[in-house]
Amino acid sequence: MKLIWRIFTQSSSLWVSWVTHYLLKYNSFWDVQDDSKGSWIWRKLLKLRDEVYGFLRIDIRDGQTCHFWFDNWTEKGRLIDITGATGTTYLGVQRHARVCDAVNLEGWTIRGQKCRRFQELYRNILAITPSKPENGADIVLWKHADEEYLPTFSASKTWDQVRVKRDKVEWSRVVWLPQGVPRYAFITWLPIRNRLSTGDIMTQWGMVQGCVFCGERDQTRDHLYFACPYSYTVWEVLACRLVGNGINPDWQWTITRLQRMRDKELDTILAQLLFQSMVYHVWRERNVRRHQQPAMSTDQMRRRIDKAMINRIVPLR
Repeated sequence: MKLIWRIFTQSSSLWVSWVTHYLLKYNSFWDVQDDSKGSWIWRKLLKLRDEVYGFLRIDIRDGQTCHFWFDNWTEKGRLIDITGATGTTYLGVQRHARVCDAVNLEGWTIRGQKCRRFQELYRNILAITPSKPENGADIVLWKHADEEYLPTFSASKTWDQVRVKRDKVEWSRVVWLPQGVPRYAFITWLPIRNRLSTGDIMTQWGMVQGCVFCGERDQTRDHLYFACPYSYTVWEVLACRLVGNGINPDWQWTITRLQRMRDKELDTILAQLLFQSMVYHVWRERNVRRHQQPAMSTDQMRRRIDKAMINRIVPLR
């Protein structure tokens, strides 16, 4: 979407100038045919047009860059969609005309006052102040919220409008931490959603995988975290001071316990960081062993996680 914004606002850019001259041929971006010419990214931009159109609006000043029939300058969308191809004849404005081409020194030069089909559109256009050269260049506006258009592009505002919104889940504070490590958070998110390729998941694909740590045939997420003697031995020693003495090898108990810890307290942050580091390094060790590489003992694993925690905590001081 930002690239489309640049096409309308940064005409001095070398790439945008090339697009305007060779691909658009100075026609409207909304009217150019998708004939498989141009690069892969250009074809993707053309496919996004229907979704992006509602985000752009033109504030008419001199009318030299705004296409009369295709740009959204009347708040009614594409005028060609309202009138059809015959509208160019009834209103007396050519298909690729700019807004300034429909204005003279006396005002609007469009026809249609005697046409019953387009009288409402005719009156709406006459109600708009005609463009004048002394008004400066047209201003491209981007939608930031309902009925709020500003002359700046905002990725966050755009994403907030196009994304599918759902209720916030309780486990989100366990996964998405401001102090967290992105790769740790992602690997933690996978077992939270039970999307790790553990043995029970791989069985559905015809592959049998037991636990590489203890030999348990039914390797599930709940077994790996932390019913497996290997992972629980590491987790119990590291987490008992932060999570509490009543530490439990049950996965759901652990998630619930972390969710109920007081928000933003130091012990809570450390416990959640430790949990993510534990999930990440156990999964990493599991993959290492599956590829017949040297295995770590529980003591070595504890030292590695301890070092990872120190490396993360020190920059936060």
